[in-house]
Amino acid sequence: MRDDDDLLAAEFAIGLLDPQEAAAVQARARLDAPLSLRIAWWRDQLSPLADRGAVEPPQYIWRGIERRLAANDDASGRVTRWRNTAIGAMSIAAALVAYIGLAPPPQPVYVTKTVAAPAPMIAMLTGQGGSQVALVVDDQGHFRTAPGHLEPGKRYPELWVIPADGKPRSLGVFDAHGRSAHSVTPAMRKLMAEGMTFAVSLEPAGGSPTGLPTGPVVATGKLIRT
Repeated sequence: MRDDDDLLAAEFAIGLLDPQEAAAVQARARLDAPLSLRIAWWRDQLSPLADRGAVEPPQYIWRGIERRLAANDDASGRVTRWRNTAIGAMSIAAALVAYIGLAPPPQPVYVTKTVAAPAPMIAMLTGQGGSQVALVVDDQGHFRTAPGHLEPGKRYPELWVIPADGKPRSLGVFDAHGRSAHSVTPAMRKLMAEGMTFAVSLEPAGGSPTGLPTGPVVATGKLIRT
């Protein structure tokens, strides 16, 4: 909170701003939480004065003022006008304080920004015999497979990711005849990145016994961002 903003909050709380300035501060306070809270603080500080009302100065105060004024024929009239002006000003101040105490503070408006989730990545794996397998990967390490055309015979399709070092890593076997959902370990998640190559090989039941493809690779493709 800058010093000039603090002064602006005080002037708004007291009611010193003209209607146009006050409207501008009110609009800003709806979006500026620090300014809104500072206005509320000034109102809290000044609101106890609203219960006191206008106070009539004792008569000896007025007599002392009269003695200090220049002695002339119009002295009593000037004292009367000065007294009326002072009382009027005090009444206005009391009314302003009462308004400050009664007017509700502006409520800050909090804007919630919605962040869109990253678009998923996809790969269309194709290969010999017209094999087709669609692969969809999200940023949480989950992926789905959907064979478009795959004839594994008596074998089972196994999905592989092939990073820059060229060594395939198994992502497990999947259903050759329908959609299936899978997840990977945190260590493997970093390999599920845009531009990576994926492949499908046909393996014995339970997957490759060696940790590397042992059967024919029937489909390959690269992962791209949609």
